Amino acid sequence: MTPQEMSVLNEIVRKFWAALLKIIGALLIFLIGWLIAKFLKLLLIKFFRVIKIDKLSEESGLKELLEKGNISLDVSQMLGVGVYWLLMLVVVFLSITFAGIQIPSTVIDRILGFIPRFILGLLIFVFSIFVGNFLGGIVRTTAGNAGIEKAGLLGKITQVAIVVFGVVIALQEIGIASDFIGDVFIVVLASFCFGTALAFALGTKDIIKEKVENLFKKKE
Repeated sequence: MTPQEMSVLNEIVRKFWAALLKIIGALLIFLIGWLIAKFLKLLLIKFFRVIKIDKLSEESGLKELLEKGNISLDVSQMLGVGVYWLLMLVVVFLSITFAGIQIPSTVIDRILGFIPRFILGLLIFVFSIFVGNFLGGIVRTTAGNAGIEKAGLLGKITQVAIVVFGVVIALQEIGIASDFIGDVFIVVLASFCFGTALAFALGTKDIIKEKVENLFKKKE
């Protein structure tokens, strides 16, 4: 074998080992990332169950809505799975980059832009469940103290409306729902809230009038 042929052979062997090391490194990154994503998914599911987010979603009617859509996962599992796939997206991106495969800059920009939107949408969704439960309880208690019939139903409607509103805003933030759908829903929700407030005011006007009259009588 001539020196020139030996040099070519050495170069081929060098490139082969370099490519093999990159592939092994990419597989290790993928395996470690997958284990971390799996662990964080289980940890988040446990955390969401500790704060009883499944119970709140059931009270708001969200669980029933998911079951009608043939979704067997509860809310805590859905959130955990969502975070899992977000992390796996990052893991795949890092593995491909380590392997030396060139990714178009537009794809990288979209991935980097999607991650914060997804996290923000997730936070909005979780926040809407807690706010819906809190405000629904306030409306239910206030309406019950005012003597309004079906105070529980009124509180339930308030809770569901806020959760659905949070879902629409979260999907809009992630980029799934269009701005038009979000705007239409906001208008519908605002109309509903106005009508509910008006009905609440009309339903309690006699009670308020009576309490004001009693207050003035006591002062006299």
